Amino acid sequence: MSQITTQIDRETTDKLTYIQQQTNQELPEILRAAINDYYQKLKLKKQKTPFQLLEESGFIGCCSVESDLSVNYKQVLATELEAKYGNR
Repeated sequence: MSQITTQIDRETTDKLTYIQQQTNQELPEILRAAINDYYQKLKLKKQKTPFQLLEESGFIGCCSVESDLSVNYKQVLATELEAKYGNR
């Protein structure tokens, strides 16, 4: 086993105390669980492709646009700005 010595601020100390009171766990158990959770979260995040992350975030498919937008985006933008702001 390894021994770790560290300093934590008052807010973190209060959170740790709260966790101990709520779970009746000792510090090593709490740290072990926290490290395992963080490890799993990082591992899961690393396994996903950028497409998967965007899809899960709801960004992909959040709006619909013309199928040829990549070709005529300047005209679409000009039309939308004209509609919103008028002729300035």
